[in-house]
Amino acid sequence: MELNGHPLPAPIVFEVTERASKNGQGLLFPEITVDTYGVRLDLEPYETILLYHDHDTSEQFHSEIKSDMDLERLPSGRFSNKAFILILGYNLLRLCNRESLREDNG
Repeated sequence: MELNGHPLPAPIVFEVTERASKNGQGLLFPEITVDTYGVRLDLEPYETILLYHDHDTSEQFHSEIKSDMDLERLPSGRFSNKAFILILGYNLLRLCNRESLREDNG
C-alpha cells in the first residue's frame, strides 16, 4: 500500500460508525466516529476490528488479576521479574479457584 507515492509502514484498517440517534433521541446531524488500526498480521479487516475490540477484555482481565492478588505495584522495574510475579500470581489465583471448587472442600 502507498500514500502519496510513499509505502505505508503497515496496512491500516478503518472502522467507521454512524449514529443517527443518541439515547433514543434523533440527531439533526449523524455522529460519525472513525477508528483506525495499524495491522502487521495477515488478517481480514473484520478480524482485525474484532481483535482490537477484544483487547479491552484482555486489559480488564489483567487489571482484575492485579487487583485481586494485590499486585498493583510490582516489586521490580525489570520486565522479566514483573512477568514472573504476574505468572506466579495468576497460577496462585487458579489454584485457589480450583481448591474452592473441590467437592470434598466441606
